[in-house]
Amino acid sequence: MQSKRGQISTTIVALLVVVLVLASSTLYLAFLALQPKSSGGTLQNQVTPKLPSFNVAAVSAQTPTATSSANSITVSGTGQVSFTPNEALIQVSVQTNNKTAEEATSSNAQDMASVIKALNGIGITNSSLQTQGYSLSANYANCYSSCVPQIIGYSVTNSLQVNITSSNPTQLGLRAGQVIDTSVKAGANGISLYFAASNAMLSQLTNEALRNAVASADSQAGAIASSLGVSISGVISASEGSSYYPTYYNPGPYYAMVSAGTTVQTPITVGTQTITATVQVVYSIS
Repeated sequence: MQSKRGQISTTIVALLVVVLVLASSTLYLAFLALQPKSSGGTLQNQVTPKLPSFNVAAVSAQTPTATSSANSITVSGTGQVSFTPNEALIQVSVQTNNKTAEEATSSNAQDMASVIKALNGIGITNSSLQTQGYSLSANYANCYSSCVPQIIGYSVTNSLQVNITSSNPTQLGLRAGQVIDTSVKAGANGISLYFAASNAMLSQLTNEALRNAVASADSQAGAIASSLGVSISGVISASEGSSYYPTYYNPGPYYAMVSAGTTVQTPITVGTQTITATVQVVYSIS
């Protein structure tokens, strides 16, 4: 038993000696690898070249644009054009109320048919008429707290747009008044009116307003350049800003009674409107 223990101890000691020898060899080889290389048998000090240091910074590439040019003047110009509308848009509505939906739609159809027939009678063709909206809705009794709402009837509204045009503002006003009076007499109970420019006229007006806006920009740029002692050498870029085209509404109908059984036509005045356009121009200077 003691002989076996002695053999095990001897083996362990031998293994430890082998491990120590291998560790020593590894350390010695590592030491040699770290030493500077020798030339002609003599160790020479070698200086490792120092790498330059860099400051890292985020750089974003920018593509030069016309508006970012240093030698430029940016100006916003505004141009306006006043005009007399040549188009009147009249919305004629018929609203009916009945106990049932069928009665409401039926009576509304009869009244609107009468309105259209009357407008045809004064020379308004169907090509100048367009349905703008139609609605059927239920009417409920007032209900508070926990009561159940009860339907007490139905309402129907049919809206018809009448489009009339004339280059003569007096005739346009007279015609608009005639349409209003005729519609009300035939059963219409809702009227709204506004004046506008036809598409062809609006296109011409917009171009004229833009030309005026550019002229305004040119004038401003010239004044600025003169004050700075520089000269305008050209245009880098130009862009349209915005256009403002108001539409004026007139309530109606105006129905004046002169005496019993006698009426006068609703007076309508067309008036004038203004369209405004803006441009932004970038001028190069030298």
